[in-house]
Amino acid sequence: MNAGSLTKAQRREVRRLAGSAYKRELSAAAAALEEKFNRWRRGELDVFALNEQIHKYHDGVSRDLYQRYVLGEPQWAVADAVRRGILQEQEVVPEIMSCLGGLIEFFKTTEAGE
Repeated sequence: MNAGSLTKAQRREVRRLAGSAYKRELSAAAAALEEKFNRWRRGELDVFALNEQIHKYHDGVSRDLYQRYVLGEPQWAVADAVRRGILQEQEVVPEIMSCLGGLIEFFKTTEAGE
């Protein structure tokens, strides 16, 4: 499925869903980073180790999520987010679910083959 096969309203809805999934995943990653700051405040982590964690966050998960949700194809990102449980199927209107069903199955099949 390509973006050209979706209506303008469907593309807008897919972008909205991608934004929701991006926000959820980025929030979870930021919370994990926040825990590193808490460990630093408690004296369990020195400032250099904290700095390394910040760089790992920025160059790792933050960049990966940006590439997936902002630079990538929104319908692929949404289908994968549904497959991984970031978005629940009930959150996706049936019209969009029917458009993404093949991609979701593709991701499930790919995951099973790993």
